[in-house]
Amino acid sequence: MSLPIVARAQAPADCAAVGTPPASAVTPQPAMSAKISLALCQAEGSFGALHLAPDDASIAAMNSAAAPSLQLLDEVIHAGDATFAPIATKAKAGLLVAMVVRMRNSIPPITATTVGPALAQHDQAHAALEPKLAAWLNQ
Repeated sequence: MSLPIVARAQAPADCAAVGTPPASAVTPQPAMSAKISLALCQAEGSFGALHLAPDDASIAAMNSAAAPSLQLLDEVIHAGDATFAPIATKAKAGLLVAMVVRMRNSIPPITATTVGPALAQHDQAHAALEPKLAAWLNQ
């Protein structure tokens, strides 16, 4: 199982080492482990570059940033390895939850002095955002 050239090309330079299986590998497991590591490293780098707001454009940007990582994780899941498929499944779930958390955090936090219209606006922003995040949470 080799790593896709496209995925490595899109990955941040500091992910190259974790995304490369050892040359001495004779079984597919080190490549699966490398794919999982590359997927998570790549997502972290891609997400960190985003400037999010609680809007559809930011959700689309998160989807685009996560797509290569989710593809790598799905490849490991679909390979059906008894050890690495569950690890990739949990990594995918963690990645999707991280996307939700980042989007929720795009709404400015409240403080002890947030009251009245400002508090109502905050609650409305969360109420509007939550249905848009359900697709990630329901995977």
